[in-house]
Amino acid sequence: MIDFLYKYFENPYWLFVILPLIGLLIYFTFFKDFIKIEGNNLKNKKIIVFTTRCFIFLLLLMALAGPFVEKYTTIHGDPKIKILIDNSTSMNVFDLTKLNQLRTNLEDSIPVEIDFIAAGEESPLGDNILSNMKRNENLLLITDGYSNSGLSLGDISLRSSNLNTTISAIELESKHYDASVTISGSDKTTSGVENTFAVEIKQTQKKEVNIIIEVDGLEIINTKTSESNLKFTKSFDEGYHKITAKINSDDYFKQNNVFYKTVKVVPKPKVLILGNNAIDLNNLFEPLYATVLTQQMPQNLDEFTAIIVDNAHASKLNSEVGKLTNFLAEGGGMFVIGGGNSFDAGGYKGSRFEQLLPVFVSKAGRKTGDTYVVLVIDVSGSTGHVFGDSVKVDVEKAIAVDMLQNLSLVNKVGVVAFNTQGYRVADIKPLIEHVNLNETIAGLRYSGGTYISSGLLLAMQMLEGKGGSKNIILISDGRNQDEDAAENAAAVASTKGIRIYTIGVGEDTNEENMIKIADFSGGSYFSVGSADRVRLLFGDNEIVGSKRVFPLTIFDENHFITKNLELKGNVYGYNQVVPKTSSKLLVTTDIGDPLVSVSRLGLGRVAALSTDYSLWGFELLNKDNSLLLTRITNWVIGDPERKNAKFIQISDGRVGEEIEILIKSDQQPVSSDVALFKTDEELYKGEIIVNEVGFKQLLDGQFAVNYDLEYEGVGLNPELIDVVKASDGKMFKIDQTEEIIEFIKLKSKRDTIAKKSYSWIFALIALILFLLEISYRRLVR
Repeated sequence: MIDFLYKYFENPYWLFVILPLIGLLIYFTFFKDFIKIEGNNLKNKKIIVFTTRCFIFLLLLMALAGPFVEKYTTIHGDPKIKILIDNSTSMNVFDLTKLNQLRTNLEDSIPVEIDFIAAGEESPLGDNILSNMKRNENLLLITDGYSNSGLSLGDISLRSSNLNTTISAIELESKHYDASVTISGSDKTTSGVENTFAVEIKQTQKKEVNIIIEVDGLEIINTKTSESNLKFTKSFDEGYHKITAKINSDDYFKQNNVFYKTVKVVPKPKVLILGNNAIDLNNLFEPLYATVLTQQMPQNLDEFTAIIVDNAHASKLNSEVGKLTNFLAEGGGMFVIGGGNSFDAGGYKGSRFEQLLPVFVSKAGRKTGDTYVVLVIDVSGSTGHVFGDSVKVDVEKAIAVDMLQNLSLVNKVGVVAFNTQGYRVADIKPLIEHVNLNETIAGLRYSGGTYISSGLLLAMQMLEGKGGSKNIILISDGRNQDEDAAENAAAVASTKGIRIYTIGVGEDTNEENMIKIADFSGGSYFSVGSADRVRLLFGDNEIVGSKRVFPLTIFDENHFITKNLELKGNVYGYNQVVPKTSSKLLVTTDIGDPLVSVSRLGLGRVAALSTDYSLWGFELLNKDNSLLLTRITNWVIGDPERKNAKFIQISDGRVGEEIEILIKSDQQPVSSDVALFKTDEELYKGEIIVNEVGFKQLLDGQFAVNYDLEYEGVGLNPELIDVVKASDGKMFKIDQTEEIIEFIKLKSKRDTIAKKSYSWIFALIALILFLLEISYRRLVR
């Protein structure tokens, strides 16, 4: 019934007020003087008026519900094409010798218009494509798809759909080999902390290159590789350090063969450890931080960047909540460690201190209550790409079916599919009541563009008004045509208490977008290989029985704390907690009970470890696992320079672009190279433009300047293919003139689906009935 209503009405929920409305009409018509009619046979006249009023309100409700039909229309247009040419420097690696011949051959059959969308080192592709788009026309792009300013290619997809513009592109072939290198990783750290850096190598064609990595002028890696990513770890002493990555390769552009990065290592931040017996913890942290070990909370916390509360009872903490709240609101961090004297064993439940934590204290055993889960499956055109031995959409459907098999039968489950819009596949009801749901999912077919927001919004609508735990599992490649809309939808979901867990499918998954969607709602992102971790949240409750050993399990591997972290050990007990809606769950036991949860409070950060490091979790202190404790502490500290009386912060940048400078000083800093303006108490800001690559120095700060962004993108941007498919375009070889002409002729005759609304008919009939009723009442009066 619900599916039928949604098929023919835009807002079917208006129809559900019909019965209570009729009840009110009966009351006011026959028991109140809502309708005054004088004369004989009053009862019959009231029945007539009551009947007309029912019809009037029914018609108005149907008008509000938005009845519509989908109508197929054919648009006949003149076959013509507009060629947009990217004339930026990066295009020099491609073979464009046949471009003039392509234009000549096309002009023999159809009208051709040409425009340029980039030049030199400026590639505002999105802006220029958007300015050339007109309704129901065809564009042919000659570009590598890399935009270094303005709108990205993904941003124009929504506009092309609205204008019914088809975007096709030429699959360019390289005539020159080229490779570029970049470095990503920490910009600021403290001495002795191990940091992970990633070197990315992009090539026009995959081949083995020699990569050299230097730290402070000393070579640490010199190897040949054909891989696109290379990772290494490094710890530093206090001060500035320089990292250089070089490619020794005979390629076209030499300027993108070297990348520079600076790392600032700051003095050890001051950390307070509050605990009765925290000597082992202090021994672990003393080389990394300026620790102060105490059993009593100091009166003044201003000198500390973070506080570690080690297995302390609520009676010791409740009186300090006001002081801790102010400390966190001003940007401080707090790390709460469990044990036999904390959380469920330490009187935290219902206490003032519990309000500061990312978790609620619970009773022993798994949490109970209604759990609602909506699977949101991407069936857009991009999911038809090959992935492994199958296509992405088949992998997505297999994951969805596997999820259903692992979910508890008492969970209430619904299913949504989406491309340019959301489709209700199955309504929310207990999983055990779903019939043939696996077959229904298996029958889904891919087509159209990708608007993740449409799937999320429909799932949120299905969860509206539900109690208990509300969750969405999004299964997609993340190749989204409107990333902002998806992130906004996720932000709205968080305000409704809905968590979104995202699963990326495909080697070209847009992980950044999928991670953002999960983060906005307090959920987590999983790759295909780790998707089975979702069962830890929604699987059947496991009967622990005599189980006393619980392996450490990373639940969310994309957080700062858990990124590239390997845990090899067990805990032998833990406190019972449940993460709050505003928190993120990072580490669990193998049966899904929370061990590490984090959240923000004001400007501050709070982490909870619901086990200890002595009796239950002594394996956390070994070499393999102690990094978890230091990562948590580094995260709650945040910016280690925040408490310093003076500092200078300069971001690495690109040639010709503005580089921001931030200085904290009790006096106005002066430099002949940059103008500095006061923005806050003892804070000064400025900007500088540098036109040479390499390591630079300004006042007491060092920074790196790298090659222009135009040279970073190498080969064809994968986003270009996604935009083409989303607009129902096609990728062509440069010599496929006949195929292009036939395609343009075919696309000039377009079949479109339009929704034709019939609300006005119902509103008009209601108005006529109302006028007839008024006439009748005047006649009988």
